[in-house]
Amino acid sequence: MHIKNYERGINVWFLLIGAFCFGQYRAADYELIGNVKSMSSVTRIYNQPNSTAVSGFLDSEQFDSICLKFDQRKYLTLRENFLDYRGRLGIFDRTVYQYNPSQQIEKLENILIQNGEEPRKVAQRKIFYYLKNQLIRTDEFNSGRTSNQHWVVNSVYSGNRLSEKVFWMDDAIFSTTAYEFDSNHNPVSEKTVHNNGQQGLVKIYQNNSAGMPLKIISRSGKKETVESIEYGSVYPSKISETDDTENLVKLTLYDPNGRIFEIRKLNYLSNDTDIYNFEYQYDSNNNWTNCIIKKNQIPAFIISREIRYY
Repeated sequence: MHIKNYERGINVWFLLIGAFCFGQYRAADYELIGNVKSMSSVTRIYNQPNSTAVSGFLDSEQFDSICLKFDQRKYLTLRENFLDYRGRLGIFDRTVYQYNPSQQIEKLENILIQNGEEPRKVAQRKIFYYLKNQLIRTDEFNSGRTSNQHWVVNSVYSGNRLSEKVFWMDDAIFSTTAYEFDSNHNPVSEKTVHNNGQQGLVKIYQNNSAGMPLKIISRSGKKETVESIEYGSVYPSKISETDDTENLVKLTLYDPNGRIFEIRKLNYLSNDTDIYNFEYQYDSNNNWTNCIIKKNQIPAFIISREIRYY
């Protein structure tokens, strides 16, 4: 089953199922079309154009500004994230990506910079190992303020299907996740068990006849959330998320090209629903270059992109 369309729209399985994807490493994972060389994005408060902000959506989901660079094969080679430091943008961290001759991610290294206010350090390093084009091991080193951690993930396959991941932390098994697929290689379930025998996260996938997910049920302890997906002619048209009390906590609506045009989120403080609308402007390659985000019909943020091509 071919889910990715590397020229238009969104990757459904990437959007919904992080366990089966190793990261955002291609221009299409950022919904960028064509031979993109770099993309820089800045988010500002709509009525305060000199003030940057984190909108919680799109490019500024976590940062005021981001910069992405790609090679001519459309693979991500560099990402830089920026935050506001006393009224001015400053670089928070930088991640460098390396690939092997088979165009598989081989190494990534995240350097924490924090606007130069603290000494630079390698915050995370990941090394990926393959056997016959299958990812069999990932080594992950994380450096914290007070301690460091070393993770190893061993991937086990049954033929060409992933059957299990074993997570090690500091030379001891932390948890094991088992994966189940149908005869067409579509995910059916993933179940995590911790080293003390307790059940961890369980995900159940209900797919349509084409193998596309219609419902994803996630259970952890006594909590259960459900994602339900409806489709247009090509891409999802609606994704709804409900919590364990069956309250609708988020509803995302997509246009025919797979781009978000409205999000409705439950506001836990007011117990009301906030409605966010997204209005785009595009360049000649059909990449959006400006997006106005409205909250309850009032312009709240504007995201501006500078895109360069090979």
